[in-house]
Amino acid sequence: MEKILLWSLLLTLSGSQASRPWAERNTEFAVDLYQAIRLSHENNILISPLGTTLALGMVQLGAKGKAQEQIRQTLKFQETSTGEEFSVLKSFFSATSEKKQEFTFNLANALYLQEGFTVKEQYLHGNKEFFQSAVKLVDFQNAKACAETINTWVESKTDGKIKNMFSGEEFGPLTRLVLVNAIYFKGDWKQKFRKEDTQLMNFTQKDGAAVKIPMMKALLRTKYGYFSESSMNYQVLELPYKGDEFSLIIILPAEDVNIEEMEKLITAHQILQWFSEMQEEEVEISLPRFKVEQKLDFKEALYSLNITEVFSGGCDLSGITDSSEVYISQVMQQVFLEINEDGGEAATSTGIDIPAIMNLHRNQFIANHPFLCIMKNNPTGSIVFMGRVRDPDNQKMKGRDLDSL
Repeated sequence: MEKILLWSLLLTLSGSQASRPWAERNTEFAVDLYQAIRLSHENNILISPLGTTLALGMVQLGAKGKAQEQIRQTLKFQETSTGEEFSVLKSFFSATSEKKQEFTFNLANALYLQEGFTVKEQYLHGNKEFFQSAVKLVDFQNAKACAETINTWVESKTDGKIKNMFSGEEFGPLTRLVLVNAIYFKGDWKQKFRKEDTQLMNFTQKDGAAVKIPMMKALLRTKYGYFSESSMNYQVLELPYKGDEFSLIIILPAEDVNIEEMEKLITAHQILQWFSEMQEEEVEISLPRFKVEQKLDFKEALYSLNITEVFSGGCDLSGITDSSEVYISQVMQQVFLEINEDGGEAATSTGIDIPAIMNLHRNQFIANHPFLCIMKNNPTGSIVFMGRVRDPDNQKMKGRDLDSL
């Protein structure tokens, strides 16, 4: 029985009006995926809804019947012709490639095919049209060589940040096709944090223990909101990157709010409401410097979201190949996120550094306990990643001198 491995990865460091239908559907899927993942992870979480959408989209172009229907329903695709949903992303690819001077955004897709394995020309054309996928021939019988080949490609597309993603053990004699998508973003904050203002401060972890971590500080004029729902109070802060194409959203519950209880309440409608109702204000910000790298197995989560057919031997992937009994064996995602004073590479940008009389409760944003984060592409409303930061100290930075960080 032949099988397809589906791999998705994201690397990221870190306007205009979003297309409402796409933004709403993308956000609904992002929340569904996050809710399916969060229950099995107690510490940090980082996922890429955009990366998952692209990977599943590449499959649904060749899926038929129940397999295609399950993917389309889970991704909230409308009843349009196959591929139309990605017209927004085609424009997105074009727009981001034209603005390389403001940030680096690489979105690369590749189909690794077994030499001699016949894939339909229409499927290859569709992937190139909608996902700009490259097609590469390999011999999965030589698993180690295949792993090295794909690892080299992944490393080149992620600026060397993700190495040795495959060991070769993932490939077997039945492997015929591997789908890989890599997303890499690197940019500067629109208003940077000054490194000289960073201080070691206490961060309260889940168990109530306090650890010393580098806390970035700045007084910035940016979008901010204070919300109260179901007796839970929380703040939402937007930190745009230079060029305003991308923003990082931080959702900080009040200190007496359990973050798991807050996560249960999050809906797509609520997230879109935050985006629309935040107002520009001067905010005194304290935000941890942190780095998270994570590899997740999405198979169980997708099962819970009713994507089951593509994992069975009887699924219909006849849009990809006439070969019978082709199925997907794994869905993995590797994610890398780094947040620091620059936001990314060096550039000249400063925050507002003026005295202000403010309501200390509403305009102080002190992220000294677990919080949620969302990175979004502003023109399309696409959620690039979504996660929970419970342990910003996972770099084991305790006791190190600030100058060495």
